[in-house]
Amino acid sequence: MSGASFDYTISFERDATFYPDATELAKIIFAVICVMFTSAISLKYYVGEGTQKYRKTFMSFALLTMVAVQYYQLWFAVLEVPIDFASDARRYDCLNSNKGGKVQSGNTAKHSVNPCFCHANATCTLSDGSKFNVSDPAAIHFNTYNSSEVCVDDAGATCEFQGLAVERFLEDAPNRDCDSARGDRCSLSQPCTPCEYSAKSEFGARWSRCATCTAEHNGDCNFVPGVGPYCYKGVDTREVVPCVTCCTEKFLEFDAQGVCS
Repeated sequence: MSGASFDYTISFERDATFYPDATELAKIIFAVICVMFTSAISLKYYVGEGTQKYRKTFMSFALLTMVAVQYYQLWFAVLEVPIDFASDARRYDCLNSNKGGKVQSGNTAKHSVNPCFCHANATCTLSDGSKFNVSDPAAIHFNTYNSSEVCVDDAGATCEFQGLAVERFLEDAPNRDCDSARGDRCSLSQPCTPCEYSAKSEFGARWSRCATCTAEHNGDCNFVPGVGPYCYKGVDTREVVPCVTCCTEKFLEFDAQGVCS
């Protein structure tokens, strides 16, 4: 913890989430009515209808059923963190997932590398100590016309631009769509932010890069109806649609100082 920030992770994993809507609540009410009706008939033959023992037994069973239903609802309620509470709380299963195309925590594959790593005019230092400017024509002696790829392929290489280090991996990439203790799926109830770079202008600060689209990683979402992955249709709506592309194009933006983002 630093300053006023608040960050922690939740290691709890759960395969399914219970989100009662009107249909689910109707099912619950109908099930309770059926249970109570069946109990009333059973008690009628067991202790006799209209007797004091019948009334006491039925009321006790009704109370027990109410308590059981309340505890059932409470159990699922405590497993969810309200969307407006502890927004920096993140679950390990979400951080370690690649849901919706996000970068999985600890993944060092090529599509997980920061697209800005050793961009044009940056200085690459290879693991053998040799240095070169990525845009320097002399870099052709590395047997490639895209010398930034040489730096990316060297796991021990470092990069800097204007005296500042350019990180190989985006530190916050695994946190994408994991705030407020969200799970490891882009579901109907917990949709994700679109990966497409074009969504950056609409979603603003809510948007961040997914894994980079490459020839080996084409971003196929493998969508399954009812399962996902689902994405928000827009920033000002709760409407969800199937995620289209589960990777972000390698499109770079440079500010006035030439810093890549």
